[in-house]
Amino acid sequence: MTFSIVFFTIKSFSQGYRLEIINGDSILFFDMPAVVIKPGIKKLPKFKNKKEVIKYNRLTRYVKKVYPYAQLASQKLKECEEEIKRDPESRKKAMRKVEKALRKRYGSALKKLTVKQGKLLLLLIDRQTGLTTFELVQELRGSFNASMYQGIAVLFGHSLKLNYEPNGKDWMIEDIIRKIEYGII
Repeated sequence: MTFSIVFFTIKSFSQGYRLEIINGDSILFFDMPAVVIKPGIKKLPKFKNKKEVIKYNRLTRYVKKVYPYAQLASQKLKECEEEIKRDPESRKKAMRKVEKALRKRYGSALKKLTVKQGKLLLLLIDRQTGLTTFELVQELRGSFNASMYQGIAVLFGHSLKLNYEPNGKDWMIEDIIRKIEYGII
């Protein structure tokens, strides 16, 4: 038994379409864009009650508002670290320069954040930089200032030492951020 397969293109129709004759049969082929499968992304997680849905929707609005600031903080921290690597003696000067620029550009917007949005921003900064806000302040301003800011935060019932836990208590935030990054929301 001998089999022979004949492949040849008769004509390219429009972009991405072609007709081929294989073993005497005409077969239409067309190219499709690649499909990217993103694990763990659902449109909306399952909730037990209406309160959780409301909480998730509110959290989505808050994350969409403060996530760009966390990304900016991460970016500026990297820029500052690069400048310090080039000239280690200009550490304080570089830090003040970045802080002054950030205050001038975003100070008024950050002052308008609610307490919940501010707390969320601290968590997202930890997510983006890998450092808690306390550790960042300690690195940039020193231990004394970090302790003072932590003391003030504790007086108001908060902490600068919040750790971001994407697989734990902060799963909703992580779900929302993934959806933002993949362009779903």
